[in-house]
Amino acid sequence: MKEVYFFILILYLFYSCRQNGNQATTRQTGKNDTTHFFEVAQYIKTQIEEVNKTPYYIYKLDIINRKKDSNAINTSVFNQISTRFLKPDINNKDLKKHYIENIFHDQTTKSFTISYTAKDKELEIQNIEVLLQEDGQTVKRLFIRKFFNYIDSSAIEQLSWKPGESFQINRLVQKPGKKENSYLTNIVWNEKS
Repeated sequence: MKEVYFFILILYLFYSCRQNGNQATTRQTGKNDTTHFFEVAQYIKTQIEEVNKTPYYIYKLDIINRKKDSNAINTSVFNQISTRFLKPDINNKDLKKHYIENIFHDQTTKSFTISYTAKDKELEIQNIEVLLQEDGQTVKRLFIRKFFNYIDSSAIEQLSWKPGESFQINRLVQKPGKKENSYLTNIVWNEKS
């Protein structure tokens, strides 16, 4: 499966660069779209499965308005918190059409960045960035930015996944006329310093 994604990515990059000579390419999905977005949910599910089958020591660090609290957690709690990365899935045909894909090759860092940006500012997921090694297969980092608009407040969530090591959820909540509240959750299972 990874070989197919890598092959498609290389073909797409080759064709795009050959066409316009740019290092960045942009695609918008259409009605009869056959474009394959990076399978973020599937990738995260694979990471979750790995944590569930390996006896890692998992701990959680919470920082709420600068007050810290940490404790060990089990895989059940890990699974519950990590679901924030799984939904909504922008590969869903009803959502996919609302995103623009951009691929950038950074020769300085020798990596690729695949980003998905929402055309509609009301969608929950506003942006996803997948940083890949230059091989086009190995994920270095994954970032998701979400926006929530509630009756009495709004919230921005920044999610970050470091493969095989940790993830972080940073949530900022703003109520009209009130100070912004920040909530940071950091889950670590295989820290490599």
